[in-house]
Amino acid sequence: MTLPAAETAYLHAVTDRLRELLGKRLTGVYPTGSVALDGYRPGRSDLDLIAVGERLTAADATAVAAALDHAALPCPASGLEFVLYDRAQLAELTTQDGFALNLNTGRELPALAEFGPQGRPGFWYPIDRDIIAQQDRSLTGPPFTTLATRLAYPLLRPVVAASVAANDGPDLSDDAVLNVCRALRWRTTRHWVAKAEAGRWAAAAVPEFGTLITAAVAGHGQGRAGRAVDAAAARAFVGYVLRRLGDTAD
Repeated sequence: MTLPAAETAYLHAVTDRLRELLGKRLTGVYPTGSVALDGYRPGRSDLDLIAVGERLTAADATAVAAALDHAALPCPASGLEFVLYDRAQLAELTTQDGFALNLNTGRELPALAEFGPQGRPGFWYPIDRDIIAQQDRSLTGPPFTTLATRLAYPLLRPVVAASVAANDGPDLSDDAVLNVCRALRWRTTRHWVAKAEAGRWAAAAVPEFGTLITAAVAGHGQGRAGRAVDAAAARAFVGYVLRRLGDTAD
């Protein structure tokens, strides 16, 4: 992973705090999202981490949430998106979220601490786990694939489709367009790549949406605010990718 020095130091600090709290029950800490995919952009990207522990209790999850809160450990990125799993429960998951703690914290993220699944769409959780399994990177711990079974394509395909459908709203952003590009790239190659890379690939692969996608890639480089996109074109692109994901012929 290639990250600025402040972000690298922060990831090590997070790992150290987890060791202090969980001791030998800390199984591993794994980057996902833009960090794992070498797509991290200072000022735009969050830091996405998954940690796994053994025999986790509610008190463990509460203590981790407090220790990693931005007020206790300032995040140099736009924010930290952190998910904690119990090792035994993780081994049984397929497309469920199944977390012990879901924490968002940072200067540009609305504060969130959830202790156990909340009943909302959980597509990002299996997708993030699949990215970790593909990239095989850890801050500490064994390969992630020794802890969780990677989902076969037919099982993950409807999850990815749900992530695309979630972008079919009136206020689409450049980030949403690039998420859809990433899903299309995965549908075509069975491989996850960073958003900007997926956008550059998609602009060539589906030139009928090239103007939309090129604008989204440019906006992605302009910081957190990004750039407004053509809403009608974005909705048409979402529909196109949903049809591609619905086509089971390979």
